[in-house]
Amino acid sequence: MEFAAIVMYLDPELPGMPKTEKRFEDVIVDDVFDKFVLKPSQVGKGATIALVIDQMLANPLSRKVYVTDAENRYIGTVSTETVLRLMGYRLGVREYGGASFIRFLKDTLKERADDIMVKGRTVTRETKLSAAMKIMMDDHLNDLPVVDNDGRLIGELASLQLLMAGKKVFGSQDPAVPLVNEY
Repeated sequence: MEFAAIVMYLDPELPGMPKTEKRFEDVIVDDVFDKFVLKPSQVGKGATIALVIDQMLANPLSRKVYVTDAENRYIGTVSTETVLRLMGYRLGVREYGGASFIRFLKDTLKERADDIMVKGRTVTRETKLSAAMKIMMDDHLNDLPVVDNDGRLIGELASLQLLMAGKKVFGSQDPAVPLVNEY
């Protein structure tokens, strides 16, 4: 596959970004994963949904909470979408009918993180950023848990990092074309 852009991490407004140039195909997760989400939100198996929400609120850049075992190994992911769906059922905002009524009955009984988590795909520090991007696109994800070789959660790769790494594909803003918010 041919990659069109060279990635440059020279933005002085982002402290800690490596001052190197790499082709996108050569960038690995370790180059970028801990620049926005410094510490992933996580809870242990059996945590209440209220604690999951507390963790989401404490880390607004992350839209997920990762469920880990006693050895900090990744078990699953709880997304804001899942929590909002459950809240919608309980608050009467989400309508249900037919097949969704069965889901409503199942969802309203869920009280723990491991009841609502999904087992997602993970990446490691050595994963190519292009491979991580493919996982995100294929699975419709905005974030991925970063794990070590033993499956322990060590970070989160947020889609913001992909945007930073790949933005040169779109070139620079044409000065003759006003930005949307400019009048």
